[in-house]
Amino acid sequence: MRAMRIDFVKPPSQPKLGWLMLIAGLVLMGMMVRQYLDLKHRQAALVQAHQQQVQAQAEEERQRLAMLPPPAPAYMDDKRWRHAAKELALPWISTLRAVEHATKPPIFLVGFKSDPATGRLQLDAEAPSFDAALDFVVALQASPSLAQTQILSHEDAPDPQGRPLTRFSLQTRWVTTP
Repeated sequence: MRAMRIDFVKPPSQPKLGWLMLIAGLVLMGMMVRQYLDLKHRQAALVQAHQQQVQAQAEEERQRLAMLPPPAPAYMDDKRWRHAAKELALPWISTLRAVEHATKPPIFLVGFKSDPATGRLQLDAEAPSFDAALDFVVALQASPSLAQTQILSHEDAPDPQGRPLTRFSLQTRWVTTP
């Protein structure tokens, strides 16, 4: 066995290899911390770039959708709806107002036929004379809502009280305004 020697005056020195290992460990640990922080910064930059790309794509899609015309409602494909919409778009009110404005006593409207496809109206009326019938046609021609007004037929006959009466038919077309 070996003899132990203890010297209380001189403190024992630390091994130099231990100090070198400590310094090498600290340097390696500093390098690892630096690499870890660089990695975290790169990951944050990638996440931010991805978010910006997603936002840019969403904005482009929003602008593309805003430029598209709005989709047609489902009922627009229904033939009945299209037919009704066409009928409602016809100038019924202005046409009826023009006929009502022109029809004043002694003219009496007896019949009214319309063809919405062509815009043709046929009116059957009675007047006390052919001149009154012609005045009625002139009044209809003066209306901006009607065009091509013409007498189709007329017949002179007495009414039940024996007074002269002219029965006549006329044709006109309504004017559609764009």
